[in-house]
Amino acid sequence: MLKEVFVDGYKSIDRAQVELRQFTLFSGVNSAGKSSMIQSINYMLDLQHKLDNQGRDMYGAIGKFVDVRNSVKGNKEIIFRLSEEDTNEEQYFFSAVCSGGEGRTQVKIESPESEKLIQYAEKYKVIYLSAERVGVQNTYELNIQNPWDIGNKGQFVYSYLSYFGQEELLEPNFICHPDEIGMSLSNQVNYWLNYLLDFRIQVNAVPDVDQVVVTYSNSKSNRYYRAVNVGTGVTYISALIIAALSCKAGDTLIVENPEIHLHPRAQSRLMEFMAFLCGRGLQVILETHSDHIYNGMRKCIKRNMLSRDKIAAYYFELNETMQTQIHHITFNNQGAEETHPYGMFDQFDDDLDELIGICEE
Repeated sequence: MLKEVFVDGYKSIDRAQVELRQFTLFSGVNSAGKSSMIQSINYMLDLQHKLDNQGRDMYGAIGKFVDVRNSVKGNKEIIFRLSEEDTNEEQYFFSAVCSGGEGRTQVKIESPESEKLIQYAEKYKVIYLSAERVGVQNTYELNIQNPWDIGNKGQFVYSYLSYFGQEELLEPNFICHPDEIGMSLSNQVNYWLNYLLDFRIQVNAVPDVDQVVVTYSNSKSNRYYRAVNVGTGVTYISALIIAALSCKAGDTLIVENPEIHLHPRAQSRLMEFMAFLCGRGLQVILETHSDHIYNGMRKCIKRNMLSRDKIAAYYFELNETMQTQIHHITFNNQGAEETHPYGMFDQFDDDLDELIGICEE
């Protein structure tokens, strides 16, 4: 499991150290460093797959150094550090120092345990779904080169479902109500999709043209429709469910804006799905602008679906010098906030106060 990320001098982040838990939530104002923190995590994970035998990176550039360094700080180096912990609670640390100028960024790996980190990376996978993930299409690509790949835009999720839909989940602990629903990936995906949005999904591979046809049916009808004739949110949430259920305990799922195109009730229920998986060993990192996702998380604490000590929630904002400021939010056992920075999902209350006329004029 990813345990901690440290960033020094990257974009708007001057210097920040963030603890990662079983469930981690990033929220905050636009362009305040949430995506930059996720980019830092992904960059470090990507580097681990590109180390040579001496622990040096041969490929992983993050762009021109002058474009990605903290322009206010004017630093000559960008430092990334990531710690990971295996199931035996043995921690591994991975560090990278980036420098350069107008050209390609130079990267120096500073890790005495590069071999152990590579072994860790081979054992546990990280799935990243960006905010720009694939949406509604007539057909989707059948990934014949790597059937197990999901793609960082979720472009291969339906390919994955077509290959492994009739097989039992990779992680038995992720199976919900096996006697009633069945243990296959397809059955489990449809259970959660029906719970969230009252829909079911089926996929049909067309190997001759390397494509997958995806159709959906509402729970009140037996007729299946192509994705282009169904609400966009159904497609987006289907991809997320499939990606999550392709994981095993110990893996990490990183999702930007899981609320895209989702009704508030579905957003809240989505957190029940995430809590179910986190409670069985999946690590989840979400970046969100949704108070329904946030309050859904708090509701899961109250329902004892997710322990508060397994949650790390952060609010990102910019200070007066346009530098990232990160607030750690804590909760009690009832899901009530113990800390609350001004501006964190306050807009509903602010608007309601104005509508009922109790705000100052």
